[in-house]
Amino acid sequence: MTTLFCSVTGEAITLIKEINTSGEGTIWQTNKNNYIAKIYHTPDFERVEKLKVMLAYPPKEPNSHLNHISFAWPKSLLQDKNGWILGFLMPYIPDSKELINIYNPQVRLKLGLEIDWYFLHTVAYNIASIIHAIHAKGYVIDDIKPQNILVNNRALPSIIDTDSFQVRNPDNNKLYHCLVGSEGFTPPELLGQDLSIIEQTEIHDRFRLAVIIYLLLLAEQPFKGLWTGTGEHPEPTELLRRGFWSHGINSLIKPSSLTIPLNILHPELQRCFQLCFDDGHIVPHRRPTAAEWKKALKSAHEQLTNCNLVDKHIYSKSYGKCYWCERNSNIKFDIFPGKAVANKPSQRQSKIFEATNTKELIKQKSQEITVKGKVISISPCGNKHKLILNFGKSGRGNGYFRIILFASSPEEVSKLVGVSINAVTELIGKIVKVTGKINIKSTKTRLYPQIILQNTSFASATTPQSQNKPSTNTITQTTVKPQPNIKMPLMYSRKARNCIEKQDYTEAIKFFDLAIQYDPTNDKLYYNLGNTYCYLHDYNNAIQSYTKALQLNPRNDKAMHNLTVAKRELQSLKRTRPKT
Repeated sequence: MTTLFCSVTGEAITLIKEINTSGEGTIWQTNKNNYIAKIYHTPDFERVEKLKVMLAYPPKEPNSHLNHISFAWPKSLLQDKNGWILGFLMPYIPDSKELINIYNPQVRLKLGLEIDWYFLHTVAYNIASIIHAIHAKGYVIDDIKPQNILVNNRALPSIIDTDSFQVRNPDNNKLYHCLVGSEGFTPPELLGQDLSIIEQTEIHDRFRLAVIIYLLLLAEQPFKGLWTGTGEHPEPTELLRRGFWSHGINSLIKPSSLTIPLNILHPELQRCFQLCFDDGHIVPHRRPTAAEWKKALKSAHEQLTNCNLVDKHIYSKSYGKCYWCERNSNIKFDIFPGKAVANKPSQRQSKIFEATNTKELIKQKSQEITVKGKVISISPCGNKHKLILNFGKSGRGNGYFRIILFASSPEEVSKLVGVSINAVTELIGKIVKVTGKINIKSTKTRLYPQIILQNTSFASATTPQSQNKPSTNTITQTTVKPQPNIKMPLMYSRKARNCIEKQDYTEAIKFFDLAIQYDPTNDKLYYNLGNTYCYLHDYNNAIQSYTKALQLNPRNDKAMHNLTVAKRELQSLKRTRPKT
């Protein structure tokens, strides 16, 4: 066994076992937990100087909150006892598979991987997030290909082979080129070029990212299809060079019967692919950036829904029907094989009732339902934060339904009722939809139902004493409490994080609960609480916590992602749990 030394700390690193070898060097298992080493066959000055820049200017880890490594970034240079740099130390990415195992249906089936379209959208979004972080630091990845992207069972990808990136030293503007490219992922303007002398930009990476996302969502290369031109069918690289892709404008290749149609995707994703492969073929800077892909994928993610026939079939609401059932019926091959869904009402959505149907609403006492109706009047109260919306038929003696809102601005009201307004009076005559638990109130002559919606960004201390009672909050589903000391939630949150570092997750949950009591409007506390439940594999409580975080802040992307993971893990546990 060979022993090397970290160039900065002097820590001894023993090379234990050879893992893999390539033309550049060999990957070794080391005696340092969760770290491996890359030792070059012929280390040279350029490589070493490039690594020094990467060590000095690492990109921001976008998934540190998930205890995940998004890129195998160099950790330390490794030298022998004479001080010669031979390679570098980097994080080990455990329990992950190459991207081809994730996007290729045949390989997935062979490996027995239970992956659906929801999972693939999530992977695509996370890859775009990672590449966005890398570009933000000025790096160009260059060799983006499936072999350099690993994915774990939480839909979290990791990029490896980072020492092949194009690097610019911000101190002296020295450029270190990427010397390699991969067929099918090199943009047309770079085909046949000497990459060792060309300065690449993130515009070139945009093309590569689009191909990766296309593979994930549509399961094959875009530059593939039935040739409709004269002569022999060109090679894929020639099709790429000429900008012919299977869904392209004026393309000389057309989709085959096995090609997944582009229109099953969310319209924003369709637009991004067309911008990249049509417009971007002529004007490369028109290609969508990683940030634009993130935005489009988030929109697409929100529009995914479950098939009511097969449990593994997920499709976009924008398409309107399950394409995977349709495909399986036509060609007898199910890309996402699953089990038949039992014929029972969906548990994913509340039942929707009309606000004018007060007789039926009264029967739903204490049930959480969704109510839809037209606002006929608004009743302001003495408390400026309180607003009453009335539904039903106007006039004395008629039944009606009421929503009581606690919010101080039209923006807050908009969030609660799902209708964009500039002034609260604009709600009159509009159709709104709200979800919450039905309460029943009474007058001398009749009963009437109501839902109380309170935005907890306004402490209950701002309401009159007569209203200052614990109530079910449809935004946070928790009891609203005063905030006597702003330092208290911060103190308890710190104690919780200390417990997590010691892996005492049960105690951490107690401290997060205390923090939430003092700051019930903080979506980050619910998010961290959900993460802590995940450490204990308590996915039911994790799902509740993430849901609360999203209700408080719908833009909390991290909570959205972790909610997806927690639901998937819960389903996995249910499938593997022994039956009694």
